Amino acid sequence: MSRTIYHINEFVGIDQSHDENGLKPMMSPDACNMDTTDGNLSVARGCVRHIQAAIPGDGGIHALKIFSTLSGDMFIAAAGESIYAYKDGEWKSVYTYSDGLSEHHFDFVQAQIASKDYLIIASGEKQLVKFDGTTAAPFGSEEELSNKAVGYLAMYRSRLFSAGDKENPNRLYWSQLPGGTRSIESWGPVEASPNVEGGHTEVGSMKSDPIVGLAALSNQLIIFKQNSIYRLLGDKPSNFIVEEVEARNESTVYTAIVKRAGSLFFLTKGGLCIFNGVNAQTMADARRIQGILKNSSTADSRGAICRDKLYFTISENNKCAMIEYDLTRGAYMLRRGFTAYDICSKGGTVYLVNENRCVCRLDEGTSYDGAPVNAYWQTPKTDLYDKGGIKAMRALYLRGQSDDADSATLIDVTIGGCVTTYRTLLPKSENDVLEVPLQNEGRTFCMRIYNEAGGSFTLKSGMEAEFDARRRSE
Repeated sequence: MSRTIYHINEFVGIDQSHDENGLKPMMSPDACNMDTTDGNLSVARGCVRHIQAAIPGDGGIHALKIFSTLSGDMFIAAAGESIYAYKDGEWKSVYTYSDGLSEHHFDFVQAQIASKDYLIIASGEKQLVKFDGTTAAPFGSEEELSNKAVGYLAMYRSRLFSAGDKENPNRLYWSQLPGGTRSIESWGPVEASPNVEGGHTEVGSMKSDPIVGLAALSNQLIIFKQNSIYRLLGDKPSNFIVEEVEARNESTVYTAIVKRAGSLFFLTKGGLCIFNGVNAQTMADARRIQGILKNSSTADSRGAICRDKLYFTISENNKCAMIEYDLTRGAYMLRRGFTAYDICSKGGTVYLVNENRCVCRLDEGTSYDGAPVNAYWQTPKTDLYDKGGIKAMRALYLRGQSDDADSATLIDVTIGGCVTTYRTLLPKSENDVLEVPLQNEGRTFCMRIYNEAGGSFTLKSGMEAEFDARRRSE
């Protein structure tokens, strides 16, 4: 019989790319609402209300956007058949779509018209809307060829590009180059100078592969189609080049496209993908969340980036969940327990609209706007590649602390077919080591660490499980 120590040197994130027996102890096949940013294991922070007033009406919440103005940031929400702005301490309806909308898909871009900042709003069903912070009005005109009911917007090379015209699903429009009497509200020709005129082109020829999103990088416009990706290069119509980048792409949702420096990240059913400026591909670690995505839908995912983390909402059995991806550490985490109709970020903060129709700040507080943060971390089930070896559990050694002295950390230890729950109160000081006596023996083991009644705790990296190993005697 020999004494053996099972080490968890640090906590990283979810990994569903291998059988559990092949996972490193630092990875988890199943975890939720945990924060491992510093290598420790902590219950994630919740969310708190940023705006106490609920978005008006009882129609669905469709979109959330931050409009940056000279007087400060203004929250814009699309709900029901109206556009609302949070001004002077209350939500105000600034525009209502006559006859209503059927799909309620919205896209936004901020741009200048006649040296004034506007938020331009697309619905894909009606003429574009422009909002200057005070008044909302229809954008463009039939005379200027800019009254199209487009659904996707991007600013590139100082021009407004748009797509999503249901009558012309492959068509990409661009505006005139602003200057003189020209503005992005004009999409027609300029006889005196074709290089500043507006126009359009067809991207691909298959109506079964329509344009489903646009995203601008510094040197190219990326055109997402249902089953492929194209890009537009050049700075004026005379040298515009449209070329295919990827022809086997899984369907991408425009609301789940996130820009970071010279790259685009987007979530598909097949995993997290990246366009690195040259080609599009799934991330090398995309399979780490394959189990989560297999049983969920990304059809209405929303994406945001905050500092070095990506956030994407998904739907699990018609319930909202959120995938977090730490770009620095290559770590995935899952969040549950709240609804996020839409998310956005500004100034190092992620904002979401929850089931109470309130705008909240993520990663603050100890609850999800009153709902408990139920967190857990599952260690891989392992036989340590010694299938014939019997592991007799002896003790678990922990360091950590809790925000509440009465808040317990619960640990389910599964050894063989036996499951034992240990309720522990972490030491008051991180200098102390908590020793938890264990029992039972078997050939495989795993642990599930979770909080009690939504409480908070932090376990320091370097957790150890001690056991005796022996072979069955003849």
